[in-house]
This record gives sequence, structure tokens and C-alpha cells, in this order.
Amino acid sequence: MKNTARNGSDPAFTLIELLVVIAIIAILAGMLLPALAKAKGTALGAKCLNNHKQMALGFLVYAGDHDDHYPSGTFAANAQLTTAPDVWFKLMLPYLGNNTNSYICPSHRDTGTMYGSLPYVVDYVVNSHIIVPASPPRPLRTDRVPTPSDFLITTEDSRNMNNYNWSASDFDWTRNHYNYGSSYGIGLTRHKNQALVGAADGHAEQLKMPTRDPLAASDVVPNLGEIGDSKIGTPLWTPALQPKIYVRLDATAAGF
Repeated sequence: MKNTARNGSDPAFTLIELLVVIAIIAILAGMLLPALAKAKGTALGAKCLNNHKQMALGFLVYAGDHDDHYPSGTFAANAQLTTAPDVWFKLMLPYLGNNTNSYICPSHRDTGTMYGSLPYVVDYVVNSHIIVPASPPRPLRTDRVPTPSDFLITTEDSRNMNNYNWSASDFDWTRNHYNYGSSYGIGLTRHKNQALVGAADGHAEQLKMPTRDPLAASDVVPNLGEIGDSKIGTPLWTPALQPKIYVRLDATAAGF
């Protein structure tokens, strides 16, 4: 009778041993993949945060070249995104090394296609109370913004959208259309339910935001997390948390 027992020189695995190895590999993969995904998300968030910082610093360098005035030009929306040479993201390109990749959020996962009038991808918006959209231009002096570290100058939108100049009313519109999947303002929760922002002093940070809940009873959320509207006057929304950053100084149309 033929002896089928394995000896020490036979490297073959039994079926049970092979299944055990596969099970161990599956367990290890299940443990490692979430950690790797988290690390990747953190790295992408850091790159996006750096984009905000570079834009915020670029605005300050621009102001230094223009008698301490922030950029001002055509409202960055609709057909003007293509036709107007003085929308903010075109004015700022020389201060970003003419690198349009500075306007791309590496964590962008929004559905849909890029808005047709954009000349290239733009995933960010600016604060219209500081980067004033006007034709002819009405640039705001930097000294009109007290404690510039307290005021937002950039945050995130979606390349699917038509408007890249946001006033307090745009933030409030987003608050009132928050839960049910509007892509307007979807960037505010793109980074693990946090908004990344650049501030008028040149720094950038991440802020807590309300969780989007498509099953909520209402599309409206009561506030925008750590983003506040105005320091002075009656704001459009009442923050539940102490704001880390504001959109405008006072509750007037100009804001400063």
C-alpha cells in the first residue's frame, strides 16, 4: 500500500492549513485597511489644508503689492467664470506659481461633472465680504479687517457649482439646504465632517461641522458648527459652539 503521509521534506499544505492561513490574512487585512484608509484621508486633508494656507498667504502678498488692498473683481459665477479676466481665482494665479492644481481639493469625491463655465477645476470659494466682487472693483483695505485671524477668507465648495464668491447669505442658504444632498456647500463636510478654511491672517485650520443626515425630518440645520456669521449685530444663524472663525464683522451687507 502506498504511504501518503507527509515527511519533513514535503512543503505541501493540507487544505485545513491553507484555509487557516487565508483566514489569518483576511483578519490582518480587515485590521489594516481601515487604518490605511484613515492615514490616506489624513494625508489628503493635510494637502488640502496647505492649499488653503497658500491661498490665504497669497491674498496677503497680493495686498502688499496693491497698497494694502485685497483683490476685487468680477463676481465669480456663471458665464463670467470663463469670460471675465478678473475673477478672484484668475487674479490670484500669479501668487500661486500659476499652478491651477492649488484650487483642487485632493479629497473631492462629489458626484457630477465640473461646472461648464469653469476654465479649470476650482473646489474652493472666497468670502465676498473680504474679497469683494464688484465691477468696477471695490477692493477692501486690509486694515478694515480687525484681528484677521478671526475671519474666514477661503473654504470649500464643489467644482459642480456655479458660484465661487460666498457672502453670509450663501452660507445661510447652505445651512437651510444642508441635509438632503444639495451639492452646494457639500465641501464643508468633505473632510471627515469638518470644514477646512483659510483665514485673513494667512493661517488655515479645520472646523467641526454638523453631520449631514439625509433621513432628518428637516433639510435645515440650526447652525454651521464652528463657523459663525457676524461678531456684531444679529447673525443669520446662532452657533451652538463658540465660533472659531467668522464670515463678517457686523451684520450689514458690507460686513466690514
